[in-house]
Amino acid sequence: MPKTRLSGELVLVALLAAAGGYVLVQTPAIVVPPSAATAGPRLFPYLVGCLLVLIAVLLAVQVLRGRAAPPEEGEDVDTGRRTDWRAMLVVIVLFAAHALLIEPIGWPLAATVLFAGTAAVLGARRWPVILVSSFALALGLWAVFVFGLGAYLPGGPFQMWT
Repeated sequence: MPKTRLSGELVLVALLAAAGGYVLVQTPAIVVPPSAATAGPRLFPYLVGCLLVLIAVLLAVQVLRGRAAPPEEGEDVDTGRRTDWRAMLVVIVLFAAHALLIEPIGWPLAATVLFAGTAAVLGARRWPVILVSSFALALGLWAVFVFGLGAYLPGGPFQMWT
């Protein structure tokens, strides 16, 4: 097995173990209300933290024994092609713009910018389809969160519907 593959998989092991450890260390800080049943609010985080650490240990054992995952050979992935750092940077900027635009223009319009921009960066060129589908997806997700789940997301011009 090439050294870079081994080190890459061990980085994943370290990240999984760190995430699990962080969850396990932070879980005792969760306040348990006196009305909590036997399975209080700490149960699920403890389960997730333990599973993350367990998976990290099992993966480390497999990697160190030489049983690494095979390289990606998907039909839609060109493994010989280099990373498009420009596209990655544009998507990061789109996420930052989304976060900054949520309050001034509302979540549906900010998400439309994010979705349409990401589609364009990934190669979509049919602008009417991109804009309509991005807006429909953003408005639909906003409606699910606001009306279905009762979460607050600023609606901007659509706030009057809430």
